[in-house]
Amino acid sequence: MIESVVFDLGGVVIGRDYDRYGPEIAEFSFLQGDRPFPDWWKRYDLGTASRSEVVEAVCAESGLAPDRASAKLDRLMELFNEFDDTVELIRELSAKGYGLYVLSNMPAEFYDYVSRFDVFRYFDGQIVSSREGLAKPDPRMFALLTERYGLRPETTLFVDDKPSNTTAAARLGFAVHTFVPGCGSCDRIRELVAGERR
Repeated sequence: MIESVVFDLGGVVIGRDYDRYGPEIAEFSFLQGDRPFPDWWKRYDLGTASRSEVVEAVCAESGLAPDRASAKLDRLMELFNEFDDTVELIRELSAKGYGLYVLSNMPAEFYDYVSRFDVFRYFDGQIVSSREGLAKPDPRMFALLTERYGLRPETTLFVDDKPSNTTAAARLGFAVHTFVPGCGSCDRIRELVAGERR
């Protein structure tokens, strides 16, 4: 029986309209899909690379001046918005008494920005890579989640948009769903949770 649902943030709960704004933030196209991240972004997610180091890396890779690279980074953050269908799902699950958690790879300043969104009030706990020095799909990240909040993988559904992360979670015994925005994923999660409760 599913008792808790764990959500990734980017691409699941929040995201950007890449179809509309992609050219503005083309320097960060690696964030779409399940592509390998450059080392400097991995360290940014882990909290071991400073903003100035990231700006320097963007300059080196794109040829932008530092002020333009910094502005692009700000724009990347500002383009985040809540996914209405996921927020509705989270409200439903909260009302039904499920434990709701976040397990996300995200730089600290990005997390500080998005955590002001209303949806965050529904979460019972949050683990973010830049706060912990660990990142998915490292099994230690999942172990931290279960230990800190007393979760059991066999009664927990993990939702992420990256197959590399859901594959890792499945190996550890979690029920999983690989999220695709706007393609019925929220309804599928409802089915998985309801099915497990029958």
